[in-house]
Amino acid sequence: MTRIEEIDAALQAIRPGWPFFIAEVRALIDSRVESLITQNNEETRGRIKALRDLMNLPEALEAERTCILAAELPDEGSAL
Repeated sequence: MTRIEEIDAALQAIRPGWPFFIAEVRALIDSRVESLITQNNEETRGRIKALRDLMNLPEALEAERTCILAAELPDEGSAL
């Protein structure tokens, strides 16, 4: 299986449940932000960042897919 196929399969698999998953992730972020406000903790800050990165997973996969496809396209000037 190519990376493009893996990305396509992952995106297809996560789409149906993504809104529900994101609601849970947002709730986790909100609770950690409250904790961070009362107690400035680098570990909590890191967890919030990781959760935010997770929220951006579909966009990150789409960007990776776009880069791979762009790299596979032949250069217009190299055909000659």
